[in-house]
Amino acid sequence: MTIATVSNERDLTRLDELPVELIDELPDSTDAETATTRSGLGNSFDRVQAGIQGWLRHWEPQRLPAFTAVRDVMPAGDRGRSSLLAAPTQPDGAVRLTASLYDPPNRDGDPLAWSRNWASLAVLPPARESGRLFYRFRVSSRLVLDGQASLSLVSTSVNFGVVADVGKASPFNVTGFATPIARPLMGVQCRADQDASASQVFEGSIAVRQGETPAMAFVIGTDLLFENGWVRMHEGSSTWTGPTEPGASGTIEFRYAPAAMLRLLGRLDEPHVA
Repeated sequence: MTIATVSNERDLTRLDELPVELIDELPDSTDAETATTRSGLGNSFDRVQAGIQGWLRHWEPQRLPAFTAVRDVMPAGDRGRSSLLAAPTQPDGAVRLTASLYDPPNRDGDPLAWSRNWASLAVLPPARESGRLFYRFRVSSRLVLDGQASLSLVSTSVNFGVVADVGKASPFNVTGFATPIARPLMGVQCRADQDASASQVFEGSIAVRQGETPAMAFVIGTDLLFENGWVRMHEGSSTWTGPTEPGASGTIEFRYAPAAMLRLLGRLDEPHVA
């Protein structure tokens, strides 16, 4: 058996020639005996398009374990539990705080400072294929404050880290983890009827190999600095992590994109030329 080859470039021009002889043999459209239509053209692109659109819309939810208190800095005069109180945490991505503080005007020394942190670690399902892990979440804070003092400032923060395989590294040790990704509320003053809130959305990705188990670490922080007066932090004050769209807190979203798909998507805009 031999394989026919194109002998030279001139032969390629014959591909553009119209087969006039075959067209002349087509039946007359007015012939009743041949008044049929052809079917079986193959599947349309609609199914492919619907599948791609559905995949693009779908993010997998991952619930965060309840935050655990990991750090508590308070004035030297405090005894026992900090005056910056936290309600028992639940697996809803939130830390809720209250406080009632007083500093007499005749006290000497530096302003009084409280600083507390809570941490949560989310371990994701292993990657079925090599590619990238994409993730997104929203960080929000609300402070309901009251007070009258010469100095009264409250701030909130969130630190974040992610690793491709929790068996090889900790997300708490990634480069830059010590710097917050968000400071939702900074230096909010404790004054009458103060109700401040802020929210910010984050998206990112990390390369993963097949079988690796990614993990994400979150640390929520609250700092309070005041002197000479009184301040209160009322119920409703909290910092929380949740999905990007409005809804219940405590869930982050992720999705895996296989490397083969990413390579294909990177070439979709290349023109098809001869």
